[in-house]
Amino acid sequence: MKGWTHVFRKEIREFARDKRVFYTSLLGPLILEVLIIFLFGFLFKVMGSERQHKVLVVNRNEGAPVLKALEQTKRFKLTDLDDYGKGAELLKKGEANLVIKFPEGFLDRYEKRKAPEFTTLYDDNEATSQVAKETVKAILAEARDQERTARIKEAKLDPDSFEAYKLNEMKADTGKPFAGTVLVGFLPYLIVIWAFYGGFSIVSDLVAGEKERGSLETLLVSPISRKAIGFGKFVALATLSLASCLSALLGVVMMGMLDLPLTRTMFEGGLHISALSAFAIVVTLIPLVVFFAGTLLALSTYARNQREVQGYLSMASFVVLIPAMMSQFIGYTDAATAKWVAFVPVLNTATVIRQAMLQKVDPFMLIATAGTSALLAALGLWFAIRLFSKEAVLLRV
Repeated sequence: MKGWTHVFRKEIREFARDKRVFYTSLLGPLILEVLIIFLFGFLFKVMGSERQHKVLVVNRNEGAPVLKALEQTKRFKLTDLDDYGKGAELLKKGEANLVIKFPEGFLDRYEKRKAPEFTTLYDDNEATSQVAKETVKAILAEARDQERTARIKEAKLDPDSFEAYKLNEMKADTGKPFAGTVLVGFLPYLIVIWAFYGGFSIVSDLVAGEKERGSLETLLVSPISRKAIGFGKFVALATLSLASCLSALLGVVMMGMLDLPLTRTMFEGGLHISALSAFAIVVTLIPLVVFFAGTLLALSTYARNQREVQGYLSMASFVVLIPAMMSQFIGYTDAATAKWVAFVPVLNTATVIRQAMLQKVDPFMLIATAGTSALLAALGLWFAIRLFSKEAVLLRV
């Protein structure tokens, strides 16, 4: 297939002149990764910071011992509420995050140690209300345990005799992940997505666009064989798709090295990757890029014009998106270690990348995934090049 390098250089020159390629396939992934990391970093900082919850209290004097534990944390703005019936309306308007009602006689029963009850009213449709309810629940559970221990000691009994058992939590040393847990969760998905969408900006114009403009015939009558033309276009497309993946990774590495306060929670312990993990990512990602490039080129070659190829690309997107999205949640199921995952295109690559980022490379998963992706890559490339040998396909308009 002599001459394919000429076609490759031609396409690369055209990519370089096209600003769409630079912004959507090269700069776009990097900026998107940076924005995502900033967004998640901001969300985690807001969620992790202590905020004052607006809590309305009915019969405040009755619940003084309970409210003391809440007041000490300084995480609640406690306001008296005379009419408990207005609680639901105030929650709906967002004027309160939680309503606490102490019944008459609560203090008397508390002092007599008769385990009195009180009520919390919250809005199940509002996240802030649910957070306030759970925060109150956690703080009061700790205060209640302390009070129980104090009462047991007061009765001159051993508090440990009332415990069925004690639990010690120890973190296993399984190696440092590539980055924070959250980032490792969705980064494989984004890498796989960019391997597919990296070539979107040029694939419709690569063959179908040339058919529409009538410039493909000029290329076909050149001394270069049609297979070489197809292979040159394929390599150019695959190069751009791989560059998009690398741009996305560059954005992550750049943010990790900057170590900004807002995004520090996304890189717990910094960036870490072993030689084996890097090898696993490369070995599984490159065949997937080849498979995607061959498929995209085949769609562009088969289509009569750019409008038709856009329709094919929309349908192909769903085939890629569904298994890619599954990779974000498979880690929460037993399927993450199931052998069949290694033979599911896209999902297998995202799973191996996730395992590699967690420093948990499974030899079987790596070999099976690389083999499956390589087979699909060979088929995709063969089919795309074969279409270039069919004059009826190349010249139809």
